[in-house]
Amino acid sequence: MDIKKVIIISLLLTLILAPISFADDGDYSISIAIKDILVNDDGSAVISESITYDIEGSVNGVYRDIPHDSSQTITDVSVETPGYYNTVEVIETNGNTRIKVWLYKDEEKKFKTYDANVEVTYKYTFNKGVKIYNDIAELQYMSWGSEWKSSVDKLITNIHIPGSKDGTEFWNNPDDYVVYSNWTDDNTLSTEVEGLGSYTSFEQRILIPKSYFKSSENAKVIDMDAKAQIEADQKKYKDDRDFKNTMSEIATGILGLLMVVPVGIYGLFGREPKIDYHADYEYDLPTNSSAVEVNSIVNGEVGSITDDAMYATLLDLIDRKIFKVVFSNEDDTVLRLTNTDTSNLKSFEKLLINFISKFERNGDISLKTIADTGDPYEFKDFRETWKKNTSEAVPESLIERYFIDEGSTWFSLLAFAMFAISILLFVALLIIEVSPKYNAILFIISILMFIESIVMICIPNTVPGRWTPEGKEFHDKWKNFEEYIKDFSLIKEKPPASIQVWGRYLVYAAALGCADEVSKNMKKYFDIAGVPEEYFNSSDALLFAYYGGFNNLDTTFAALTPSDSGSGGIGSVGGGGFGGGGGGTF
Repeated sequence: MDIKKVIIISLLLTLILAPISFADDGDYSISIAIKDILVNDDGSAVISESITYDIEGSVNGVYRDIPHDSSQTITDVSVETPGYYNTVEVIETNGNTRIKVWLYKDEEKKFKTYDANVEVTYKYTFNKGVKIYNDIAELQYMSWGSEWKSSVDKLITNIHIPGSKDGTEFWNNPDDYVVYSNWTDDNTLSTEVEGLGSYTSFEQRILIPKSYFKSSENAKVIDMDAKAQIEADQKKYKDDRDFKNTMSEIATGILGLLMVVPVGIYGLFGREPKIDYHADYEYDLPTNSSAVEVNSIVNGEVGSITDDAMYATLLDLIDRKIFKVVFSNEDDTVLRLTNTDTSNLKSFEKLLINFISKFERNGDISLKTIADTGDPYEFKDFRETWKKNTSEAVPESLIERYFIDEGSTWFSLLAFAMFAISILLFVALLIIEVSPKYNAILFIISILMFIESIVMICIPNTVPGRWTPEGKEFHDKWKNFEEYIKDFSLIKEKPPASIQVWGRYLVYAAALGCADEVSKNMKKYFDIAGVPEEYFNSSDALLFAYYGGFNNLDTTFAALTPSDSGSGGIGSVGGGGFGGGGGGTF
């Protein structure tokens, strides 16, 4: 019996239905954090964060990550560590400033910190965090970011605005953890929060009269009215939050009952066949299947095409010398279409070539240019069309040969039936008068059926479905091949036979969703083996991967993915106009 499927079902139900806090097994915890945010009348904010780390064991120090967009800057950084000596390093990367604090017990800085209670005060100025609209100014500040792996027992914030509290509005998102939040004087909002769990964010939002700002030099100026929309967004957020909290309380009580049904269905339909295949690894491509077939069958839900298939298709076209890598480094990759005769290519390959070729300039195609000039919504339409077209390239007969979808079909049918029953039962309770006792019981059952039906619909088909013996062997062989190319020790022990083989392996690594990891293993192996750069010239796929092509492709796709809110407009509730981030020890 494949116990992993049972575990997947259990985890899905637990994560969706129960607000459970898990104990933190890290090497630090945070007992208290005190933040002071002084909003200046030019839009900048001077932020002081005093964070107390309870450190277990020996550590080199602590760090603080502060996210920001390209228009925002962090300046005037300073750090204090009372009772300890430190060395501070400020690391700027795209979209993030990391303040790295090396901690020492002695002035000579020879002895690391261990089993200590250390208070670290970060102070810095955040520029262009405040937004100034036509009708209002807004401070949308993530007082605590979701990147912290530790919970924080108590968070205290004091936000000072550049004028009187009169005419202001404020919200805490969410307010579940708030002990108090009120104006302690005419321009200071003081808030205490308790019990923020790990990977949990807390946002504070204040609408401020724009007349309080004498200058917009260090603020974002946005030409639109925003007050009414922000107020409406906050009301919707509160309504949604209240509803979710209520459902969570109900769902937690019936979690045990909900666990039974999907496990039972798995027992009937989802248990895998026993096969006579027991290899630990596959050191070569286990079948002659295409990359998109492997993506559709092995990577994720059976029968679905993921974005990884697009990576694999492009790299396959490069490996087959339809595209040539003209230039590639960490900033950009430039391709050139060397064969304009696409008559022998598959339709999904032609679609990809046609889309990329629209960005051709003087015969060359720059991924950076695609990211800078491409229309995200046009790309969204293209991606949907491309995935549909690519799915048609994977024969339905092949899917049926490898995978029995009966369990998933039953899941869907049962889920829709339970959804309808839960709605009808709920409506009936409003119309038919029954005793309060049975009314409450039946109401809980209706909620149980509703939530359970949603969970069953969301579960991937590989859980209730079952591989055929041939499909199980196909799946396991490709997964074992994936383990081989992801394991550097195995690559070192038995590397691919030639550079052309490396190129093909990278194509399938992309299809399996592990191209970045395999690229790193490849570079590490080449560096250790002392392979000269001239060796790469016979494989454009290798050139693409070795010189940052996958990273540039990631950047391009990310830039072309539409976002619901950008840095130049109204932030969504809980999105945090600025601030947040995380930190930890190292």
